[in-house]
Amino acid sequence: MSEALQAASSYHHGDLRQAMLDRAAVVIQSKGIEALSLRGLARDLGVSHAAPNRHFKNKTHLLTAMATDGYTRLKEATLTAAGTVTDDPWVRLNAMGQGYLHWALDNPASFNAIMHPDLGFYDNPELDHALQDFRKSIYDAVAASQTAGRHENVPLDILNIFTISVPMGAAKMLAQTNNPAELQKNKGLIADLIELVVPIRDRTHSK
Repeated sequence: MSEALQAASSYHHGDLRQAMLDRAAVVIQSKGIEALSLRGLARDLGVSHAAPNRHFKNKTHLLTAMATDGYTRLKEATLTAAGTVTDDPWVRLNAMGQGYLHWALDNPASFNAIMHPDLGFYDNPELDHALQDFRKSIYDAVAASQTAGRHENVPLDILNIFTISVPMGAAKMLAQTNNPAELQKNKGLIADLIELVVPIRDRTHSK
């Protein structure tokens, strides 16, 4: 189920911080990230304009909280995808790339929060930890694939950038559509796209 359907549209249960995060996801999903504001969230949730400031200093602070949660769940999604396949490092990395794209398309609000340029101006230890933890999981998987023979002569840092930039860029492009049918069609492209980055079909067919 998408974030927009999961999120509550009003505040009833006392957890204003979580209610704001949930409502922010709905706003981003339906109107775009630039339409998001603390004052607007307070109005939507039926609380005073000052109430959100107990949890978030500003819009960037709110986006930071969304991004921290997003990176944590993105790491879980990629590693879960890797856990469904064989121990071959190439196959695992391919699955992680597909998991990345599936998560981004299923959770556009979180993905937009992760990608928002304002986050670079906000120093937050929790976000930095979540980001570095996610990046390390990808880096380790790329290193394992290189040890197994993938682009052995390419410097690892360059190979890592190439590997992550393709699903990241594709997610930005594919997530722009709000048409569910078109989104499903795009999801059918995921395996073919990641195959170009981490080819596994010849490997799996030969075993």
